[in-house]
Amino acid sequence: MGKKRRSRSDRNQHRKQAIAKQIEALNTPEGRFEFVNAKGLSNLKARYKKGKGIKRNEAKKTGKDIELIHSFCTLQKYAGSWKCFATWFSTHISSKRLIQLDSFEKDIEGWTEIVNQYLQFCIENELAPNTQASYKSAIAKVLGISSTSFIPTQPRTRASRTNNRLFDRDERLSDKNNEYWHKVVSATGLRKKELMNITGDAMQRGRNGRWYLNINGHKHQTKGRRDRWAPIMPTSKEEEDWLVEIFRRAGKRKVFQVPKDLILDDFDGKKVPTALKPHKYRAEYAERVYLNVVRDISKIKNRKEIIYLRKELAGIALDRVACKIVTKALGHNRPDEFPKSYAYKLLKR
Repeated sequence: MGKKRRSRSDRNQHRKQAIAKQIEALNTPEGRFEFVNAKGLSNLKARYKKGKGIKRNEAKKTGKDIELIHSFCTLQKYAGSWKCFATWFSTHISSKRLIQLDSFEKDIEGWTEIVNQYLQFCIENELAPNTQASYKSAIAKVLGISSTSFIPTQPRTRASRTNNRLFDRDERLSDKNNEYWHKVVSATGLRKKELMNITGDAMQRGRNGRWYLNINGHKHQTKGRRDRWAPIMPTSKEEEDWLVEIFRRAGKRKVFQVPKDLILDDFDGKKVPTALKPHKYRAEYAERVYLNVVRDISKIKNRKEIIYLRKELAGIALDRVACKIVTKALGHNRPDEFPKSYAYKLLKR
């Protein structure tokens, strides 16, 4: 015999008790945090489920990108930013105000007002402009609106970045490690994950006699699993021979995996340190590739093949064809990536 169904009055009573219990929980900061964080996380997961497998470029053309999340990495970043907002919410917004708020879709104005308070809090506490912008875009994704709906945050400039890529060394690493990884990354252009997975057989000589890295997207875990041929750009013949020998010795094994206490000589690839952030060294690699293939700007007849940079890089003109070659060597699929994210190295010239 099946379980007897509860009467309507019992169900109503149970519902009222559940609502009362939830309202009671909202009287504590912990309860408000759990409620707001779960509410936002549920929304983000739904957007990821809806956007997984859909190309972002296609979604932007149709205007649906604002409702979608396309990668798990983005989902994680947005979830972290929303958690920061939920933490602030739990200590700055009362339970009475929270109860007054309806769902995201039905009460956009109410949620926008609170988000603006949070962004003002971030500005007053001097959070980095890039952090402000990240929080803003993540919250906008949860609410399903444009980030321009919120108050303006501080403008982002390269000079305001706390992890300034114009520094010559990384303070997280020792001088010896800085020198080693600067030499490796500025000659190969490998990302951190690629350094951890690159194998010795990736080093191959091209038809022109130069050494290249034949990077396999899945095997070497590149961004977007994209394959590429990347020329190595050492500063001298000695540096080239040293790098080639490191790869040759590794054979089919991963190159940079030897712990420091097991290294026998200079040709054993060091294990990639957790603290390594190789972008500044990749920028130097990009600069070397660009200067190796760039044409004389004054002799380029077609003006469409010249890129004129703006803002703090104003006055610098780039060869568009050379930029595409560099972008491909770096493992990006957007042709404007070198001018946007790496050309700052040319400021020093």
